[in-house]
Amino acid sequence: MKPYAESCDQNRDPILEQLRPLLVAASTVLEIGSGTGQHAVYFSTHLPHLHWQPSDRGENLPGIRLWCAEAGLANLKAPLELDVRASEKINYPKSGADYGPRMF
Repeated sequence: MKPYAESCDQNRDPILEQLRPLLVAASTVLEIGSGTGQHAVYFSTHLPHLHWQPSDRGENLPGIRLWCAEAGLANLKAPLELDVRASEKINYPKSGADYGPRMF
């Protein structure tokens, strides 16, 4: 069953409004903590010039994969496993991201 969070539907437009001007020149964004995957699909749909790279802890990846598969967007990458709590020194996955952690 695909996970769903009502809060994602409630906050996606205000977040998109803030992201849109920041990501005009970007080509790839690494999303940290993609949760259900709803935002990844929504932002990929509304920012088609970007390649969106979702990531989250392993237990959340199946749900994110369901959202991604249903959307079928060419600019939405398969989610990467990333647990920022795993160690004090985080090795971010090689995503090729223009924007992500420590970028803003």
